[in-house]
Amino acid sequence: MKGKTRAAVLMGALAALLVVAVGGFALAANPEQVTVTAPVAQTIRLSVSKNAVNFGGGSLDPETGSYSDGLTATVRSNVDWRLQVEKNRDLTGTDPANVIPSSQLTFTSSSASGRVTAVRNSATEFGATGSPTMVAEGIKGNNIDVSVNYGLTVTWDESPDTYSATHTYTVIAR
Repeated sequence: MKGKTRAAVLMGALAALLVVAVGGFALAANPEQVTVTAPVAQTIRLSVSKNAVNFGGGSLDPETGSYSDGLTATVRSNVDWRLQVEKNRDLTGTDPANVIPSSQLTFTSSSASGRVTAVRNSATEFGATGSPTMVAEGIKGNNIDVSVNYGLTVTWDESPDTYSATHTYTVIAR
């Protein structure tokens, strides 16, 4: 019986210690609130697959007449966006008197991405400096590809020369 009493007293003491320990921790609780902020910046990125459109790299023949080339613009944006392009001038030869009219250099755009909401389905002239032309529009997302397809018509009226212009692509929030 002594052993059973000792065991009962020991169990009671352990139970009391457990109650005090748990109760003691509960009494020591002092809740504090912490505010967590994570300011996410508006971020828009544009890359193009190449920096030169040269319609095959050789001399262009008016007998052939129509030439094409293209590039892929890739947009990464956490806001809805617009891809636009503007030119610094019409295609102009090394002799500034030689100019290929704007109507002969056009583009279309397309995309397989469901995040692209507007493209240029028909031949569109490039906007002049200060008057950019919409290439495509879309909703936020990562690695959204837009194909830009250049079309050039070379006629018998073009003088032999090397013609050039600079096209600037920009992606902006809309």
